[in-house]
Amino acid sequence: GGEIAMKPFSSLRPIFSALRRHKAAVTLLVLEIALTMAVLGNLLFTVHQSAVLQRESTGVPTNDIAMIQSMVVGRGGPHANTVEHNLAVLRSVPGVVAASFGAAPMVGVYRNPIYSNAGRTRMVAHANVFSGSQDYAQTLDAHLIAGHMPAAGSLPDMTATSPTTLVPVLITQQLAQRLFPDRSALGRVLYDRNHSMRIVGIVDTLRATLTGRSSDNDSILIEQRFDQVMGGLFLIRSRPGQMAHVFPLAETAMRKANPGNAVGLASLLQAFITSTFAGARAINRILMTITAILLIITALGVSGLASFWVQQRTRHIGTRRALGATRGSILRYFQTENLIIVSMGVALGAALTIGLNVLLMQRFAQPRLPLQYVAFGALAMWLLGQLAVLGPALRAARVPPTVAMRAA
Repeated sequence: GGEIAMKPFSSLRPIFSALRRHKAAVTLLVLEIALTMAVLGNLLFTVHQSAVLQRESTGVPTNDIAMIQSMVVGRGGPHANTVEHNLAVLRSVPGVVAASFGAAPMVGVYRNPIYSNAGRTRMVAHANVFSGSQDYAQTLDAHLIAGHMPAAGSLPDMTATSPTTLVPVLITQQLAQRLFPDRSALGRVLYDRNHSMRIVGIVDTLRATLTGRSSDNDSILIEQRFDQVMGGLFLIRSRPGQMAHVFPLAETAMRKANPGNAVGLASLLQAFITSTFAGARAINRILMTITAILLIITALGVSGLASFWVQQRTRHIGTRRALGATRGSILRYFQTENLIIVSMGVALGAALTIGLNVLLMQRFAQPRLPLQYVAFGALAMWLLGQLAVLGPALRAARVPPTVAMRAA
């Protein structure tokens, strides 16, 4: 029984002996495998993080919202370019469910320090401030979970407000829980530089940006009247799936209503968000190409070294075949040898993968790498190694016993 138990270990002796004779080549291959694994894990994690961000919800139906920016070139005449006038035009467009003046996720939202006292001395948060006209929350289709929407009659005129004017606002549930963890946020008053804000409602999600940070969803929505304000960004919302048909009609109506003025940004909100990630998608494609090249180079390194060793050991393989070694045992020899080399690379690669992630966390605020990426990198290296060595190993297994006899 003991002899059988020792057999697997004794069969590894010639492998370790051969590896010791080729220390330089083995060391280089181990380093190559380790570096490939470290880069593979971190690049895949970076690409995955970017893809997750692009699918993140802003909290508004981006496919059913469009933006039209009216730029004032000249004022006066029968078609004065005021918010009041333009909203009346947009609301008359067939298919427009709601329209307002104001910012949108990724467009025009500003980030302000928030204070708990009227003197603005006790800062309690930084928040994304969505500012818009009457029906702004309805246009964004903000999902109310407590309280009520700002009442039209309670909205102050933006041109007549001061930092002491009380404005009704909605805040996200996340921000409410952060600022008021042990009591209801409804009815509380907060302050930024320009507003005194009474919380009248709490909404589920309203992200100003898509960066992956929790603060993306720390948002406050303010409604005011902007009736006589000239130009700016207008938002419209259609019924689900109808915006492609409604948007051209709305854009045409705006141009006709303001013949002397120019339309600036005009886009479906989802199309705009998609375009802002165009650079990230291009970088992801480059990173995936780099990953593929690294894997190919590593596979060629494994295969090349195995081919060289097969060529060097042709006589030795023939001798083993003449002494009764089967093709299967020769194949297993090279596969086991490869597994040992790759495993050394994987052990070093695991440490390098985590080390590189720590560096990225410190320099670029990259999140912590989940350990499954290390496991995936190890599995990928083992699989790559076995596939790369298969060709040379099969050639070695086909070496006939007569090679040894001819050499003799």
